Amino acid sequence: MRQRLNRDSSYTSEMLVSDLELLRRALVQADPHWLNHLPTLDDAIVRAKVFGFHFVTLDIRQHSAVHEKAVAELLSLGGVTDRYASLSEEERLEILRREIASRRPLASRDAQLSPITKETLDTLELVRSAIAREPSRVRSYVISMTHGVSDVLEVLLLMKERGLLHPNTGAASTSLHVVPLLETIDDLQHGPDLLRALFAEPVYREHLERMAKLDAPPGQEPIVIQEVMLGYSDSNKDGGFLMANIALHGAQEALALAARERGVRIRFFHGRGGTVGRGGGRAGRAILAVPEASRTGRLRFTEQGEVISFRYALPRIAHRHLEQILNAAIRAESMPRSASPPDDGIALRALRKRMATASMARYRSLIDDPRFWPFFLAASPIAHIGSLPIASRPVSRGGDSGFAFDQLRAIPWVFSWIQIRVLAPGWFGFGTALATCTPAELDLLSEAAAKNLFVGTIIDNAAQELARARMPIAKRYAQLSEHGEVMFAILEEEFAATNKGLLRLTGRTSLLEHSPVIEASIAARNPWTDVLNLIQIELLARYRRATQQAEKTELRAAILASINGVAAAMQSTG
Repeated sequence: MRQRLNRDSSYTSEMLVSDLELLRRALVQADPHWLNHLPTLDDAIVRAKVFGFHFVTLDIRQHSAVHEKAVAELLSLGGVTDRYASLSEEERLEILRREIASRRPLASRDAQLSPITKETLDTLELVRSAIAREPSRVRSYVISMTHGVSDVLEVLLLMKERGLLHPNTGAASTSLHVVPLLETIDDLQHGPDLLRALFAEPVYREHLERMAKLDAPPGQEPIVIQEVMLGYSDSNKDGGFLMANIALHGAQEALALAARERGVRIRFFHGRGGTVGRGGGRAGRAILAVPEASRTGRLRFTEQGEVISFRYALPRIAHRHLEQILNAAIRAESMPRSASPPDDGIALRALRKRMATASMARYRSLIDDPRFWPFFLAASPIAHIGSLPIASRPVSRGGDSGFAFDQLRAIPWVFSWIQIRVLAPGWFGFGTALATCTPAELDLLSEAAAKNLFVGTIIDNAAQELARARMPIAKRYAQLSEHGEVMFAILEEEFAATNKGLLRLTGRTSLLEHSPVIEASIAARNPWTDVLNLIQIELLARYRRATQQAEKTELRAAILASINGVAAAMQSTG
C-alpha cells in the first residue's frame, strides 16, 4: 500500500479503507485465531473512515452580498447585463437560470477582476482542486444572509465558472452542497417558502439530486438531503432573546415539514455560540428540545470560543461531552412519533407568538433609539475589542469603511454586554413579555416548563444570565456616556421586570434556587470581578481624556489586559 500511495497521487482514503478491510478479511480467512490480534488494525480502519487523508472536512462560507457583486461583475464582463444589482428577483432568476444552463464561461481565466471577485473564484478553484483528489475535504458552501432563491443560484453560477458544476453534460465528479444560512427573524419566518421555491427550481433540484448520487455509498439508493444552517447569534441581535429562541424553534419545524412535502430530507446545521445570547448552553438538552418534525437523525452544530477549551481540552471531559451529545441524538430520534409534543397546544403556541412579538418590540425600541449606539460606543469597550487576537473575523462587516450597529458582528456585540455586566442578549425583553401574561397564562407557561424542555430551557437560560448580570457595575459604565442616565434607566427597568416575572413564573425565591452550585459560584466571583470592572472603567475614562499618543498606547494595552481579565472572570467572551 505504501508503494501504491507514493506512486499514485490519486490514491484516496476510500481506497485505503478498502485495502485495510481486504487485509483484515485475508488474515481472518488464513487463520481465525487472528481475530484475537486485530485491535490495532480495527482501530486503523476506524481512523481511516473518520479522518481519511484530510483529518477534518471543511466548509466554505461567504456573505450573499459578495456573491451578488461577483456575479454582477461576471455578467457585465460576459456582455449579459450591466445592471444586475438593480434587477428584481424574478429578472435575476431568469438570467441565472439561463447562464447556469449555458456551457460557456462568462469570463476568461486571465480576465481582469476586482479583488473580491478574484478571491471568490480563486477560492472555488482551490476547492475544486482539493475535492478532485479527496471529495471529503470540502463538502458544503454556506451562504450567509440568504434572503432569496437568487442568493443560492448565484453560488451555482460561480461554481460553474470554476468547474464545480457541469450543466447538460451529466458530469458530476466534483461539486459542493449549497447551504442557505438563515440569520434574521424575517429570514427564519420565510425560510419554508424559500425551500419550497428552491426545490421547485429545476436547476437547483438537478443539483440536489446530483449531490445525492455523489454521496450515496455503492449499492445504496441516493437520498436527497438539503442542509440548512440556522443563525443563533444574528437572529438574537436582530430580534432579541425571546423572539430569536421562538423563531428558531418554529423555523426548524416549518422547514422540516416544507422539505418533507417535496420529498427532501433535511439536515440542520446549528450555528450556536458559547453564550446564551448566541444559542449556547447545554448541548444535549438543546438536541432533545428540538421540535418533533425536525428530528431527522441528522444534525451538525458549531463549537466556538471558550467552549472548545471547556469541553474538549481534557480527554475525559471531551469523551463525556461527546457521549452526552450522542445520547441526546439517539434519544431524540427514538422518541415516539405518535405522542403529541407538550408544546403543541394551540393556546401555548399563540401565547409564545404574542410574547415573542412583545419582547422584540421592546428590544427594538432599545437598539433603534438614536441615543443607543452612541451610548453603547461610549459605555462599553467595543472599540477596543477588535484589537484582541481572539476571533477569526473582524469586529465589523464594514471593514475599514465604518463601524455601525448594522455592520457589527454578533460575537463582539455579546462580548461587550458581558464586559459591562448587563448581558442583555440573554434576557432583555423577556420581562416585558411576561408582564403581558394573565395569571392563567403564567400557569400555562409554568406547566409547559415542567413538561417541555424547550420552554424550560428558555426560562432557565434567562434566569442564569439575569443572575450573572451586575446592574450597580453597569450603572458605572453608563456614566461614561452623555446618554448614560436615560439608557441605563431603560435597562434597569427591564431588568427589574424580568427578575420579577421570572420569580413569579417559577415560584422560586431566587433566580438560581434550582441551581445552587452556579448561584454560589457567581456570588463568590462577583467581588473580585467587580474590582476588574472598576479598573476597566477608570482606564476607559483616562483613555478618552488622554491627548498624547504615547499615553493612549499605554492605556490601550492596559484596557486590553482588563478585557481579558473580565472575560476570564465571567468565563465568557461571546
